[in-house]
Order: sequence, then structure tokens, then C-alpha cells
Amino acid sequence: MNQGLLIALIIGCILTIVFVLVKIKNSQFKIGDTLYWLFFCLFLLAMAIFHKPFFLVSKFFGFESPSNFVFVIIIFLLLIKIFLLDVRIAKAEEKMTRLAQKYAIDNETKEINE
Repeated sequence: MNQGLLIALIIGCILTIVFVLVKIKNSQFKIGDTLYWLFFCLFLLAMAIFHKPFFLVSKFFGFESPSNFVFVIIIFLLLIKIFLLDVRIAKAEEKMTRLAQKYAIDNETKEINE
């Protein structure tokens, strides 16, 4: 793998871990999000440090370059995160709709009783 890509992976992982730790310190992250990003960074760091097994896996799957395999893995993991966030947004929208309906009914009931 290209040395520049390895260095970029390591620096990116370290910066992301520092960013996540700062957000944890400021209580701006949920535990699930924190764990996802920490495992994501540790996985990328492991790929950068122990890259020979990933060479073998990328050759096995027929990737022309191991860096293409790294990009495919990153895209796949980010797609999983997007899906999980989409599920969370759908649940929040449903709760917001139910809350707005309940508020409207309570307001209407209050106006009728007065």
C-alpha cells in the first residue's frame, strides 16, 4: 500500500479519536455513536498498521489495489452508519408527530372546556 495512504490513514484515525474524545468530554455524543466512531477508527488504524492480511484479502476478492479495498470497506461502514441514522431520524419524526397531535388534542380539549 502507498506510504502516503498509510500515513493519511494513521493521522486521520488519530485526529478522529481525539475529536471523539473531546466530544465525550463535553458530553456532546451518545454512547452508541461514540462506540461506533471509536471502533471505526481502531479498525482503520489496525488496517494501516497490520496491512499485510488486508493485502491478501483484497487479492482474494479481486481488487486491483489494496487501497481500493480500503475505500470499499470505509464506504460500506459509512453506509451502515447512514442507515442507522436514518432509522433514528424516522423514530424521532414519528415521536414528534405523535407529540404534536397530542398537544393539538390537549389544546382543543382545553378550549372546549373553557
